This record gives sequence, C-alpha cells and structure tokens, in this order.
Amino acid sequence: METAVLLGIATAGIALLLVLIIKFKVQAFVALLLVSILVALAAGIPLATIPATADAPERLGIIPTIVAGMGGTLGTVAILVALGAMLGRLIEVSGGAA
Repeated sequence: METAVLLGIATAGIALLLVLIIKFKVQAFVALLLVSILVALAAGIPLATIPATADAPERLGIIPTIVAGMGGTLGTVAILVALGAMLGRLIEVSGGAA
C-alpha cells in the first residue's frame, strides 16, 4: 500500500478518535480500541489469521495482534501498579502518610 494512503488512513483514524472522545463522549479506551480495529481493516490487515502457505508466510489477524499488544503493555503496567499499591500501603501503615 502507498505511503500517502497509509498516512491518510492514520490521519483519519486520529481525527475519528478525537471526534469520538470529544464530541460523542465515548470512553477513551473503547474509542481507541474501535478506531484501532477500523484503521487496521482500512490498512489491509486481515480480520482473522491467514495460515502460511508454500509461497507466503503466516499473516496475523487484527484480534491476535491487538491481544498480543495489550498483553505486553498490561503486563508491564500491572507490575508498576502493584508495586505502587504496596509502597502506598507501607507508607500508610507506617504513619508516613498522616
């Protein structure tokens, strides 16, 4: 796909994301998930995984790609949130937060 077309798709996706969040008051996480699926479809990423053939490698679909990306991000964020919660509780119990 041409670079200009992909840039246009990305620009339209960002504009749609802003409209959904600002004008229609859609929750940011839901809007981001919806727009990411629409942009992926517009960019030509298949909905389901296409198995490998003799002359073409396997092409991951939209859902496995989103799951892998979210899993990686949430895995690292969860560790930070858990450690922050533990540190906050330790400070609260020791009286440092009073």
